[in-house]
Amino acid sequence: MFATGDGIAEVTKRTREILRMGATQIKIAGGGGVTSIYDPLDVQEYTFEEIKTIVDVAATWNTYVAAHIFTDASIQTAIRAGVKSIEHGNLIMEEETLQMMKDNGVWLSAQPLIDDEDRLVFDNPISTAKWIEVTDGTGRNYEAAKAMGVKIAFGTDMLFDPAAAARQGKMVTKLKNWFTPFEALKMVTSDNAELLMLSGPRHPYQEGPLGVIAEGAYADLILVDGNPLEDLDLVGDAEANFDLIMKDGVIYKNTIE
Repeated sequence: MFATGDGIAEVTKRTREILRMGATQIKIAGGGGVTSIYDPLDVQEYTFEEIKTIVDVAATWNTYVAAHIFTDASIQTAIRAGVKSIEHGNLIMEEETLQMMKDNGVWLSAQPLIDDEDRLVFDNPISTAKWIEVTDGTGRNYEAAKAMGVKIAFGTDMLFDPAAAARQGKMVTKLKNWFTPFEALKMVTSDNAELLMLSGPRHPYQEGPLGVIAEGAYADLILVDGNPLEDLDLVGDAEANFDLIMKDGVIYKNTIE
């Protein structure tokens, strides 16, 4: 569900409405975006008081708030207000911001977006310019967060195009620019599961623990033809290289002879 709200009363109401409709966590637009024309990347779209209100309401439902944000000022405001996941963060320039994230257990949910053959294409020059600015910061973002020891999750930001979901495996392979295959695979599996578990009793996978191979755990498993710990590119082509795909114990693909 998407909603807009301004001021303490409105954001309180909207947050409660969204949670009552079954949301597992809340995501806010805390700063400007790439695809939207009328909000520059440097703006803060909520005040500290508004963000803290949203965080407080989410806490009454025992879950957390994530924030779409790129810049230092916006991120620092969000952290002080209690946000637990920063979505994007490509324009972080200050070490202080990363230190605040680490000290407060705030995740960086980043996307390996670069201006390559998989770029987003826009029909307006404003979004195109913002895309270039943001993707120019992708490598710096990953390297600095990794060096600081900030918890990093894998996000895809595959929006407005259902067919893009088929390219998520290829997005994983782009992580090799900054991470070892082990680090990348751990990020997209157990690390992402750790972040999702911040939603506590609201998380949608109540059958068992996430991100582990253990009795009673939520059984999402993939058998790969080859060793992705040696060649991360194997996960880029599920059709060719995934011999078995299981979700919640149900097998959806099995080509093993």
